[in-house]
Amino acid sequence: MRPANWWMALAALCLLPWPAEAQPAFRERARQLPPAILVPVDELAAALERDGLPPGPLFAKALEGAAKGVPADRLLPALDRYGARLRQARSLLGGAVEPAVLIAGVDALTRGVPPATLRGLRQPERRPVTLVVLADLVGSGLPADQALTVVRDAMARRAADDALLGIPALARRLLRERGSTDAAFQALRQRIRQGGGRIGPPVPPGSEPLSRDRPRGGG
Repeated sequence: MRPANWWMALAALCLLPWPAEAQPAFRERARQLPPAILVPVDELAAALERDGLPPGPLFAKALEGAAKGVPADRLLPALDRYGARLRQARSLLGGAVEPAVLIAGVDALTRGVPPATLRGLRQPERRPVTLVVLADLVGSGLPADQALTVVRDAMARRAADDALLGIPALARRLLRERGSTDAAFQALRQRIRQGGGRIGPPVPPGSEPLSRDRPRGGG
């Protein structure tokens, strides 16, 4: 899978609803796993549940690994690490968080977002889309503090979720064009300011920013 397609697939997974009543379905689907994988996965899931964590993401990860043909001697240690990451993400993001937030938090940690950055997120920022975008910006090469500033700039402009999800592609392009993270960072912030809540092509000189927090017309 190409990197861009992989990221979009991850974003879709993180943004899916994970209601509590759907959790048993993941366990039921996992019954198709070979006993050599299912038994230890069941044990890992039970340990997560004892700690107050949803087992669905673990079963989903196990099914994904098995579908890719990952052998048990590699898959089980990876699942053990995944469980540890779920615990870490829950600890950093706060107590009762949705499974989709945990999944996005694990991805953020895996892709290099520092634990302190996750811990410092404000409550409105502890959402799957925010975490997915933050992780991809860091994965693209922006330092975590700059990535978080960019996300906060866009949220302050009341950018819709689809606009937020468009930021990493723009960041990668600017990183290629500008040749340094600082230059790309400044250009990205300027683009967000110019576009208001929409991230797109540059606004022509003299045009009004398309911002939801500015009145339109002559009032």
